[in-house]
Amino acid sequence: MQILNQLEANPLPLEEEERRHGRRLLVGLVCALLLTSIVLGGYLWLRKRHERQMAAALEVESQKKAPKVEVLVDDSLVEAGKALLGGTIHNISNEPLRGIAVELQLRRRVGGGVETRVVVPESTELAPDARTRYSLELPSQDYISSTFLRVVAGKNRAALPFKALPGAARPPMDVPASKTVTVTRPSSKRDEFINTPSNPGKVP
Repeated sequence: MQILNQLEANPLPLEEEERRHGRRLLVGLVCALLLTSIVLGGYLWLRKRHERQMAAALEVESQKKAPKVEVLVDDSLVEAGKALLGGTIHNISNEPLRGIAVELQLRRRVGGGVETRVVVPESTELAPDARTRYSLELPSQDYISSTFLRVVAGKNRAALPFKALPGAARPPMDVPASKTVTVTRPSSKRDEFINTPSNPGKVP
C-alpha cells in the first residue's frame, strides 16, 4: 500500500526513460556500425595486401621461369668417322652469367645405353647479349644420336631456363659429276642388202 502511495506521489518519468532507451539504442547502433566498418576495412586492406604479395610472388616466379639463355643447336656433321656436335649460346637476360656449360644426352650405338656429357663452351662468362660457341667431337661408330639436354651455370651446376632453336643446317652433300656413256650397238644383218656386188644373189 505504501509503495502504491509512493508511485502516486512520485510517478515514473516515462518520457525520460524512453529518451534514455532511444539514446542507448542509437549509441549501440553507432558502435555496431563503427565496429563493422573497422572489420570490413581491415578485411579489405588485408585482401589487397595479400593480392599485392601474390602478384609480386607470381612476378618473381615468372622471372625465374623466363628463359635467360637462347641456344642455337647446329645439325651434327660426320667427317672422317667422327661426329661433330656444336651450337651457339646467347645470353638474353639482363644479368651476367658465370660458369656456363651445356649438357648433351648421348645414346650409344651398342646396347642403347644413355650417358650425359658436360660440354664447356669457349667462354664460360657471358655478359648480357653476349654469345659463345660450344662443340664436341665424338667417334661416330660409338654413338647413334645426341640430344641437347639443358644449360647449367655456377659452381653448383644449377639449371638455367633456356630456349632451344635450330642452328646452322647441315651443308648439302656434294653431287657426283655426271658422266655421259656412249653405247655402240653392232649393226644388224637385217639392215644389209641381200643382193650386193660382193654378195650376189639369184632372183627367182
